[in-house]
Amino acid sequence: MYKNLRRFRIVFAILFLIAITLVFADINGNAALFFKNTIKLQFVPALFSALAGVAGIFFILILITLLFGRIYCSFLCPTGILQDAVTFIANIFKNKKKRRYSYAKPHRILRYTIMTLVAALLITGSATLLLKLDPYSNYGRIAENIFRPVIISANNAGASLFPTTFYHINYQTFTFGSIIYALLILIAITVMSAMRGRLFCNTVCPVGSLLGLISKYSIFRIIIKKSKCTHCRLCELACKSQCINSKNEQVDSSRCVQCYNCTVSCKHNAIGFQYAYAKKRKQPIDANKRKAFITSAGILSAALIAKIFTPKLRTATKNTKAIAPPGAESIDHLKQYCTACHACIAKCPSRVLRPAFDEYGFDGFLLPVMDYKNGYCNYDCTECSNVCPNYALRPQTQDEKKKIQIGKANFVEQNCIVVLDGTDCGACDEHCPTKAVHMVSFRDGLLIPEVNADLCVGCGGCEYICPGRPEKAIFVAGNEVHQTATLPSQQEQEEKTVTDFGF
Repeated sequence: MYKNLRRFRIVFAILFLIAITLVFADINGNAALFFKNTIKLQFVPALFSALAGVAGIFFILILITLLFGRIYCSFLCPTGILQDAVTFIANIFKNKKKRRYSYAKPHRILRYTIMTLVAALLITGSATLLLKLDPYSNYGRIAENIFRPVIISANNAGASLFPTTFYHINYQTFTFGSIIYALLILIAITVMSAMRGRLFCNTVCPVGSLLGLISKYSIFRIIIKKSKCTHCRLCELACKSQCINSKNEQVDSSRCVQCYNCTVSCKHNAIGFQYAYAKKRKQPIDANKRKAFITSAGILSAALIAKIFTPKLRTATKNTKAIAPPGAESIDHLKQYCTACHACIAKCPSRVLRPAFDEYGFDGFLLPVMDYKNGYCNYDCTECSNVCPNYALRPQTQDEKKKIQIGKANFVEQNCIVVLDGTDCGACDEHCPTKAVHMVSFRDGLLIPEVNADLCVGCGGCEYICPGRPEKAIFVAGNEVHQTATLPSQQEQEEKTVTDFGF
């Protein structure tokens, strides 16, 4: 039975990892559209969705953990599955002795200190530390910033060889800082997994620590049957979480990720996944463990309650061109709820979203920011807000999106080629979907742009197309708090005829 259960876990985990990877790394968008709901099954997005009022998936994940322990970490967590893959590959190059594990004492102080710090920052309204440690978001950054460029490079190599079959794709959304960060995380996880299996899960990951606390009291767990145990240590040697103490016949349920390696390795059927309360305990629950559980759970609960009811910690951005995506509501809301998983960046069809460096300040590093150098936000597009699993970008209909003012166009007359070259242009007017930018009389029969800020939605069409050099004649300055634009009348949206373009 356990062999089949283990095989099922491995097959399911591989398929799930492929599906969630395609959400970030699919360059055509078809697979990403099909599998996009997989990211909503992740723990931290489910947690933030619960805070936003959509709590179904979060409670399901908690219930599953209470029933079966940390199966989330082996079945659904992409970073956890990635660690298993790295461990498997690393073992190919190890001799039999080095493949074996041994029981290691739990790093409780480190684990619960990190979890408490995450909770404390959540109380203050900051998701900064959780952003850096969330296993799902880290995997999203790895897939978007490392796996996706590799796939694009392979595609572009094919395009150079078979131009009628493949088409060239630009590397528009990648930034040096986000690639370096993702690479460092990947190296750290790879090294830790290759050497010590699930070390990252059981020392650093706050999600693992929280689910571990709940798993101590799960109804079904991995349990050693003392009457059958021969202390052969085979289960301990197979445990990649290093949580089985065969000498004392104990399994640390807080670190067990339900991989079932131990159950397959045991030759005496002395360890298994079973109902944990079949018999009354001969010894009471360790008072220290109970105290740790109550304290940590209390801190987390206080953090969540405070996050909902306390005023938000505001960190004003110094860069007036920092533009938060539609659905973010404000830069502050984005910082509160976004974990920088980069799902929105991967899904943006216009490729105008990229990871932030310093646009939002230190606590906004890697959050999605609008960039109109290589494109502009489609007036009817709602992909980024509809794919966001955290509700950091709230879902929008097309009609709702058309009224969201993420920024306002600013016209700099001295940079306009109408002024500099004395020739007509009108490119910004032609590309404005709301006609917030329109042409008015200037001099010598020329027309020059004028901005109606009430109509502007900050889509960046004008900024992207402006031929002004070295400085653009028109740019979008972001609204720190998104506003509601006035819908243009049909007359305002009518096309205007421009007879000449000066570029």
